[in-house]
Amino acid sequence: MTNTIGKFYKVTTFGESHGKAIGLVIDGCPSGLTISKKYINDQIKRRKTGSSRYVTQRLERDKVNFLSGIYKKKTTGTPIGIIIYNNNSISKDYLNIKNYFRPGHADLTYYFKYKIRDYKGGGRSSARTTVAIVLAGSIAKKTLKDFFNIEVFCYLSNIHNYFLDFKILKLTNIRNFYSPDLKHKKKIKNIIIDSMKESDSLGCKLSVNVTGIIPGIGTPLFGKLDSNLAKNLMDLNAVKAVEIGKGFKSSKIHGSLNNDSYYKEGFLKNDCGGFLGGISTGCDIYINVYFKPTSSIFKTQNTVSKKFLEKKILIKGRHDPCVGIRAVPIIESLVSLTIIDSVLEYKSFLFF
Repeated sequence: MTNTIGKFYKVTTFGESHGKAIGLVIDGCPSGLTISKKYINDQIKRRKTGSSRYVTQRLERDKVNFLSGIYKKKTTGTPIGIIIYNNNSISKDYLNIKNYFRPGHADLTYYFKYKIRDYKGGGRSSARTTVAIVLAGSIAKKTLKDFFNIEVFCYLSNIHNYFLDFKILKLTNIRNFYSPDLKHKKKIKNIIIDSMKESDSLGCKLSVNVTGIIPGIGTPLFGKLDSNLAKNLMDLNAVKAVEIGKGFKSSKIHGSLNNDSYYKEGFLKNDCGGFLGGISTGCDIYINVYFKPTSSIFKTQNTVSKKFLEKKILIKGRHDPCVGIRAVPIIESLVSLTIIDSVLEYKSFLFF
């Protein structure tokens, strides 16, 4: 199983959706970083369930337990162990699909691979496990800010077919839908409510901006920073596409328009999104991440059993009407984990 991300800043996570706990080990975090429980708790609250009617009502307390690697609120340079115990899983919600596969979920492919049907939640493929990513990513994010002055921001830029104007990056919480402009809040609410009334779900697009990035981060061919970012972001539940810089639009224009001209003051523009040849240019990094609609919807759908007999099922339980909304801190965390790993690789390269 591939449960580890990174080489120089290595994170291994464990736990299942309806297991006893979710946890992780971070190996490679520099010593001397100030980390408090308040900071960690503030970060995981940003992805917290049950915070409004517009996200899943599974209410987890998410009490953080530091096991190692932090002494008097400072990282020691040794492996950091963190665990959060699950306390609000309701496995009985899944009894009606015990022998059937949920459309749009990893149930079927899990069964093909492991030949075991653990019907309670999504196991390792559940969004519940992303709390470990936020735990690790929040430390990586602070490492980037405190040691290298690199900052990572993410916001909601499109929900269903409604596009949001960008204004500021400060509105980063679920109650404001991570909207970059508060004027969109009522419209977003109405879009979600209308979808919920139809017992359906929505997709969305999240946009990422990384400032202060050092030029020269990433390596040619198989260690490109942009390809590592795309790969790691595609590892996240429900992500179906990742776009760097101008992305899809660049396939529709001429090279004369797409190329960034060089001047002694820098680049004329930044359509490449902060990368050339997979190595950072020093310009801000721009990424768009596209999420499919939540797979668990309250509509009757057709599926098959473990014996591949057809059946119509109705999924129960507590699910996000738009899974991408709570993904903002998760995206920031994955981007932070990817960049800190490449930054530390770059720093080690300078010693040779």
